[in-house]
Amino acid sequence: MLRIEQRNAATPVERKPDWIKAKVQMGPEFVQLKNLVKKEGLHTVCEEAGCPNIFECWEDKEATFLIGGSECTRRCDFCQIDTGKPSPVDVFEPTKVARSVQAMQLRYATVTGVARDDLADEGVWLYAETVRKIHELNPGTGVELLIPDLRGRLPQYLRVLGRQGSHLPDWRLRMHPPLRLLPDRHR
Repeated sequence: MLRIEQRNAATPVERKPDWIKAKVQMGPEFVQLKNLVKKEGLHTVCEEAGCPNIFECWEDKEATFLIGGSECTRRCDFCQIDTGKPSPVDVFEPTKVARSVQAMQLRYATVTGVARDDLADEGVWLYAETVRKIHELNPGTGVELLIPDLRGRLPQYLRVLGRQGSHLPDWRLRMHPPLRLLPDRHR
């Protein structure tokens, strides 16, 4: 390891070409959305996961709401969201998200959340209630849910989906049979 570091230290660092550098633009829409998220005490994947596209998306009034807090009970290698003991569930969070969707005048909202293995229902109520509140305050607004694996429990999925029905669990299992429902390093 030491030899590699010595060899790399001898190689000069080249300057990156101008075309590779991203130009960040914090326009009025970005600032407005940042203030709204802060005012409502909400979390977004954009911020918590350090997404490099945050400026572009927020300027286009696009954001992925992160429900259940800002800390996850799991530590997945592919995710940059903080791991730790989550704060108690904010029962008003679904209403806050729905009001934010209304304020942003979204026709389509994306909602995801941290894994809440510390809760008896793993946060299922929070997902279902968030969708219900968004539809209640924003009739006609589409909602895309990116839910955790819920440890592969199909009844939990069905509670989130409610009576609307969906092909999501069937689709995932049918299209990807070798997919493991819960990341496990020992399998």
